[in-house]
Amino acid sequence: MPVSRIVLDPEVRLIVDRIQEKTRTTSPSAAISLIVSRYARHLLETWELTAAHHPESDPRQYSLSAPLPSAALPIVDSDFVFTSGIDF
Repeated sequence: MPVSRIVLDPEVRLIVDRIQEKTRTTSPSAAISLIVSRYARHLLETWELTAAHHPESDPRQYSLSAPLPSAALPIVDSDFVFTSGIDF
């Protein structure tokens, strides 16, 4: 297995140290290997995404003022009536 040495900027090294502490890896190399093994594929696949290939959703579909589809509303058959006030 080839061995490589890398030089980290002090700010990056602080982050690697925090990752190492959180993940309980045994060395900075192990922490970086963990990061690469878990997140490299995602980084490579999403690095140069363009809006043409992944257009944004229409924000109106998330509007709170838009009526909900009737299927999303529960149908409640209840004879419940408030008989006293609610104190806050």
